[in-house]
Amino acid sequence: MVHTNMAAVTSNSTAVMADAAIGYKEDSKSIQKVDGETFIQEDVHAKAGDVILDLGCGTGELSALLAKLVEPKGKVVGVDPDKERILLAQKSHKQIPNLSFQEGSDSTFPGIGSETYDIIFSNHVLHWIPNKQRAFDNMHKALRQGGKIAMQYGDHYPLFTLQAYKILNPENEARICEMLNYEPRTKVEKCCTSAGFTILKSCDCEFQFAFESIDGLLKWLRSITHGVFDLSLVTEDRLEKYLALYSDKDGKPCLDFRGASEHSTHSLLIAVKDNGTVAK
Repeated sequence: MVHTNMAAVTSNSTAVMADAAIGYKEDSKSIQKVDGETFIQEDVHAKAGDVILDLGCGTGELSALLAKLVEPKGKVVGVDPDKERILLAQKSHKQIPNLSFQEGSDSTFPGIGSETYDIIFSNHVLHWIPNKQRAFDNMHKALRQGGKIAMQYGDHYPLFTLQAYKILNPENEARICEMLNYEPRTKVEKCCTSAGFTILKSCDCEFQFAFESIDGLLKWLRSITHGVFDLSLVTEDRLEKYLALYSDKDGKPCLDFRGASEHSTHSLLIAVKDNGTVAK
């Protein structure tokens, strides 16, 4: 994930953030990675020869998929402000010749103003960015004519995460919420068109929020917050209180949030830097 207010997490030790990066690589496989792969297959339409920026690449799993789609002459550049995630991405995907990673953000990525990219891809990142208008302006300046942005993002807090921060980590709730910058889809669309994009698709979609165990959910919350969600603060009493909200009639925890709009919906946006033709 990418965001420019990294001050909210820089007080964490390097060891904590490195451990959270490793956790993110593993814990996101069944959530962000699966959802992102579907998005790439159904909506992004990357093709051989494309030059792609993965803005907020995390540990690079989706960047690697994109790199395979654009080879042999295309290339993918992944950027993320989390140094530990970038180091892990570089180590994990060093065998892919047309893929590179570097530390960066929506305001410092390579190629701003250069009209370099055919596609700027961003999977569940925009809600981490405070200044969305600047982000869209920078993306527009980095795209070739006819190039496009393809992103999924949250336009509201998933209720189950808010409840988790409030009940399980009240000491860190404010700090975690300061890291996030959710905006309604209408405002995001306005930022997009103000930057000069023509919107091809903007809609609500379902995110695959489903966890096999409470341990999986807790580790995911830790990894997505760069380690700010502190597992040591999750007491048995707190956990019992939280799970009471999400249990079936027999008292068994139900951690599949799919199908509930307050928990699992997110937004999808495809927009083109229009030169009179539609990019596909």
